[in-house]
Amino acid sequence: MFVAVGSTNKAKVEAVKEALRIIGMKAEVKAVKVDPEIPPQPVCNQTFVGAKTRAYKALRHTHADIGIGIEGGVFYYENRMLAYAVVYAASKKGIENFAFSASFPLPPSMTSLLVEGKELGEVTDIIFSTKESKQSEGAIGYLTKMHITRKDLYVQPVVIALYPFYNNVD
Repeated sequence: MFVAVGSTNKAKVEAVKEALRIIGMKAEVKAVKVDPEIPPQPVCNQTFVGAKTRAYKALRHTHADIGIGIEGGVFYYENRMLAYAVVYAASKKGIENFAFSASFPLPPSMTSLLVEGKELGEVTDIIFSTKESKQSEGAIGYLTKMHITRKDLYVQPVVIALYPFYNNVD
């Protein structure tokens, strides 16, 4: 089995590897840089579109058995901005599925910088005085004092998005 991840982001690639380990799917995993064709900070449905685009581009660029796209984004609910991710899985056989991660409200200090046009990773680095947080801990890591990292947040939706590939259910 050959699985391509439509990103070279360490947190995303490690989440896919961990999910594959959990479900017992033996696979070679390749990270491939692709353009998701959405803004750097996806909002609402752009997050879904980005994940799907990443999955299909990874599939096409590598001729993998399965392409996986993971896209983090934000949306508004009850006058709050929340962050979440979409995971999209697609196969060369035409099977596809998707899942959403848990969502979490962002504090006003982060929301105000996002509204100014900054990306969540950049905002996290500013607020928490760190660098390249989106490659590892992510906003969720810093907000939860590392009880849940960005990789952790992505593992469950990867497992869910992949169920048609390891559980023979119509």
